[in-house]
Amino acid sequence: MFITGASRGIGKATAEKFLLEGWQVAGFNKQSRVENTQDSKYFLVDVASESGVKAAFETAFKEWGRVDCLVNCAGMLEGKYLEEYDEELMKKVVGVNEIGVYLCTKYALMYMKEGSIVSVSSTAGQVGSSDPVYAGTKAAVLAFTKSMAAKLAPMVRVNAVAPGLADTDLGRFGWSQGEFEKRADMIPLRKVASAEDIANGIYFLASDQARHITGACLDINGGYVLR
Repeated sequence: MFITGASRGIGKATAEKFLLEGWQVAGFNKQSRVENTQDSKYFLVDVASESGVKAAFETAFKEWGRVDCLVNCAGMLEGKYLEEYDEELMKKVVGVNEIGVYLCTKYALMYMKEGSIVSVSSTAGQVGSSDPVYAGTKAAVLAFTKSMAAKLAPMVRVNAVAPGLADTDLGRFGWSQGEFEKRADMIPLRKVASAEDIANGIYFLASDQARHITGACLDINGGYVLR
């Protein structure tokens, strides 16, 4: 399987989940390189760069020879109000969260004959947030998921997960320790999701256990957003 954002947080937990289940993993990340193992190899790539994505996917495919699954997990959050954004920063967030999903899906499909794609959206993409640019990119992921599910059926299933607050670097961004812990009181299950909680949902959608599910979004938010 191929996964972006593989070096930390939800991406790292997801890569570890697939490895535990016996998959071979090609991980893509922009900065820190993760140590390769017998069943996992990692590649540095900026998902917002088409030439970079194309080259990385070509190299990874030569290593493994097949692609059964793509997980679009790379993401960034600035935690800003609209008036705090300038054009350059908007393009940066859109490039990673939105264009990166498009590009990685495009090039994965050059090698994937059948299988599954799972993209990481957010509750922000469902109900909005104080950071409208981030929320907008995550809503775009949901629309893209439905569009590709219709296009690629029946050979490739395409789904999304929408995490709520998660105990990751990204999830804790902008919150003090005390503020973050208080957020759990706003969640019906009274706890913040771990990265592993999200990874388990991603793995379910990618696996044969979800073989009759496509075009769906799995909410993993402890009941914070009920649709």
